[in-house]
Amino acid sequence: MLVSFNHLEGGIPHDLGHLKSLKILYLAANNLSGTVPPSLYNLSSLTEFSLTQNILSGNFLANMRRFSFPQLRKLGIALNQFTGIIPETLSNVSGLELLDLGPNYLTGRVPDNLGVLKDLQWLNLQNNNLGRGMFGDLNFLNSLTNISGLRILSFSTNNFGGVLPNSIVNLSTQMQELYFGGNRIYGSIPEEIGNLINLTIFSAGDNDLTGIIPTSLGKLQSLREIWLSRNRVSGLLPSSLGNLTPLYYLGMTHNNLEGKIPTSLRNCDNLQILDLSGNKLSGSVPENVIGHFNQLTVLYLQQNSFIVVQY
Repeated sequence: MLVSFNHLEGGIPHDLGHLKSLKILYLAANNLSGTVPPSLYNLSSLTEFSLTQNILSGNFLANMRRFSFPQLRKLGIALNQFTGIIPETLSNVSGLELLDLGPNYLTGRVPDNLGVLKDLQWLNLQNNNLGRGMFGDLNFLNSLTNISGLRILSFSTNNFGGVLPNSIVNLSTQMQELYFGGNRIYGSIPEEIGNLINLTIFSAGDNDLTGIIPTSLGKLQSLREIWLSRNRVSGLLPSSLGNLTPLYYLGMTHNNLEGKIPTSLRNCDNLQILDLSGNKLSGSVPENVIGHFNQLTVLYLQQNSFIVVQY
């Protein structure tokens, strides 16, 4: 049953729960409001269920604890006003491939047992109120290292705190997009981040990360976007960044980076946005590097200690 992208208003009809053989239910992108009627929790044949982009509220996930969706493969409830916690019993929906939970108003900790979802490829927790801003918030990442096919993981814009765990480098080598910006995460980015060889987007801005930029980022030959702005990262820009020929966004504004812009950066032929403002970079701005970016549309170098453009 596909009724997405209409102008439906009001509550979800209770009678939908009588469609016991229903396998696909898409109610996304409407103006539905209120809570999810209890009758829908009995649709045990569902394989795909999307409530995304409505104005639904209530404790939907917590209520799932009393029910089972043994066939469910895709669950999307993002862009609503759902509250409550993510229950540990969500791991009982063992065939999940896509779990899209944000933005909402979910709170509490992320269960440590999500790693049993062996088929999970997409996990989106972004833009909620998850975490307590303290040590232990990121323990769930240890469990996720057991999911060999996980490709997209976002837990950005929450209240996660604590040290960035080394287990992040043991996530699936199939990982393509990793987002954890907009939290209270501290510590350094492990050098072994280069293990995530298929990564295309690495987004970790607006945290409290320190240490240096790992040279192993240069091993990620598919990397197109690096977001590290508004942290406390220090040291030099590694010359290995020049190995990232697909790179089109490099954002490292407002850190403590020092030294010169490496000439190897000129190899990033596809670079369109370069933001190194608000650091401690010095020396000459190498024109033979900047002038080489034929596709560059945005360049921010202000609030550094550059002295002259070097021709």
